Amino acid sequence: MHEVFKRNLGYKIVSLLLAILFWLWVTNTSTGSSVSLDGDQTLTIPLVTQNVPANSVVMTKLPSVRVRLQGTNPSVNVKDLFAYVDLSGAKPGEHNFAIKMDAIPGIQIMELNPQNITLNIDTVQEKMLPVQASVSGTPAEGKEVGNLIIKPSVVNVRGPGSVLATLDKVVVNVNIAGVSDSFAKSLPVLFRDKKGDLIFNPDPNIEIMNATPSSVDVVVPIISKGLASKTIPIKVTGTGDPATGMSLRSLQVVPDRVQVWGTTDALKKIDVLDLGTVDLTGLTQDKSIQFAGNKMSLPDGVTIGPGTSFTVVASIGKSAQSKTISGVPVAVKNVSSDLVLDQSPGNVDVTVEGLPEVLNTLTASQISLWVDANGQVVGTHSDVKAFWQLPPGVQMVSVPNVSYSLKAK
Repeated sequence: MHEVFKRNLGYKIVSLLLAILFWLWVTNTSTGSSVSLDGDQTLTIPLVTQNVPANSVVMTKLPSVRVRLQGTNPSVNVKDLFAYVDLSGAKPGEHNFAIKMDAIPGIQIMELNPQNITLNIDTVQEKMLPVQASVSGTPAEGKEVGNLIIKPSVVNVRGPGSVLATLDKVVVNVNIAGVSDSFAKSLPVLFRDKKGDLIFNPDPNIEIMNATPSSVDVVVPIISKGLASKTIPIKVTGTGDPATGMSLRSLQVVPDRVQVWGTTDALKKIDVLDLGTVDLTGLTQDKSIQFAGNKMSLPDGVTIGPGTSFTVVASIGKSAQSKTISGVPVAVKNVSSDLVLDQSPGNVDVTVEGLPEVLNTLTASQISLWVDANGQVVGTHSDVKAFWQLPPGVQMVSVPNVSYSLKAK
């Protein structure tokens, strides 16, 4: 047993000493920095803001504050002391505020320097901004960069209104130095002013600008020099019928165009990229389908950017319906100057067709009906065809012929 204890004794002693030193360091770090208040002291303490109004942000960097204290309170750690500015009810703009410090038992606050501060308060706003790529570096010999694809191409930016007013875009930094192959990468969104300089908060510890999403996917096509490029439309076809009572409102591809590369002869053979078909059978609601670009059939010698993908959105809604609108007035137009209307056509019922959400709010006042009396003479005119004008999305199914009569003035 004694031999086991003596084995590697030197290492054990060193390990014990290191453990003791580490314990002493941790103890000193957590408690040794605690300095109590005793006597007359002048300290430099941080300044913070309190009760900042909702959707407001302080645009001024807060300085440190020097405070002179007298008294004794051994239970107070000076590192916990701070001064503050109360922003309750503060309005946007530059305003002067008093610097305050809470009372400390047994301690007198003899002096605060400064006693006041001017703060610039701005309103937090939101703005949709396009994402642009800032490309740096040169690709490998014999290579060049094609048109970058950024997804999403627009982000929602939230920040001070005065800063947002100067922004027309956000950027992502893309480095292509020495790159020989196409690549896709998720990159953080950066905020730059019109000079191209990064925008920071006056107080670097507080974030005043943020984007949703905060990063975007960037596809960087690296192609051989000498290849031509072509932007072509995207085609997709729907098959099958939606559920009974439902219909396909639209079939959209996002994006609806894509850039491809290849030799001039190869590009001449492609005018549209066919994604294939989307099965609509039995659908009762909208459906989104993803198509990966690398799984599509392309002519020999034609390539597409890596990571390219398409989203097909099938918009499904209730089928068009018919509805009878009662009491639609019929006007008589172009009556000769020596004649007057003796008997009007009155009101009629018409049948129209449209989507349910359109027909539900359709009224007789939104439908215009009239007959043309140009060239007509005195007497009764029976079984006259009426003309009409309908709101967008509404089609006329049937309208009865009308009768009217004219007489001399």
